[in-house]
Amino acid sequence: MKPIVIERGKDVRGRRRDLKTINRDHLVDEDSNYCFGEGGAGTYSDGKLYTRSKKRGDVNRILELLVAFGASQDILVDAHPHIGTNKLPQIIQDIREKIIEMGGKVLFETRLTDILIKNNEVQGIVTKNGDTILANKIILATGHSARDILNCWTENKFSSKPNPLHWAFEQSIHKP
Repeated sequence: MKPIVIERGKDVRGRRRDLKTINRDHLVDEDSNYCFGEGGAGTYSDGKLYTRSKKRGDVNRILELLVAFGASQDILVDAHPHIGTNKLPQIIQDIREKIIEMGGKVLFETRLTDILIKNNEVQGIVTKNGDTILANKIILATGHSARDILNCWTENKFSSKPNPLHWAFEQSIHKP
């Protein structure tokens, strides 16, 4: 697979500058901050690997992937695995570089605003700047703060079901 990753925020290094601006000047970039940007909310919150979800899927596979990209093997056995903010940004960057090396794309500062549906099938997405990206499958890995995506989802009356074989939820889209 050659995914196109749509990231509303900046890359992991660009986020660091935005976080400094938040802390120093109290100015928040609504798309690149503690919640949004490459690596999501966990990247700059001490690198704790924690979920409250009961539908966790194959967590060990994800931990093994993180180890393959440089995390300590301790996360495979610790009850409360932890990578650390000092190491996690580089691991996230290395994962992105591998996606690109394998033919995928990562589009930063690109916000999804609509999902295109025709004959009850996904056709693609529309971005905030008006670009259309065609795709017959999408994975919405929105994190915990993407209310605009939830609003798009509910306004269009889409239904979804979690796919337990994937870490993120693959959305099976159809209008009821």
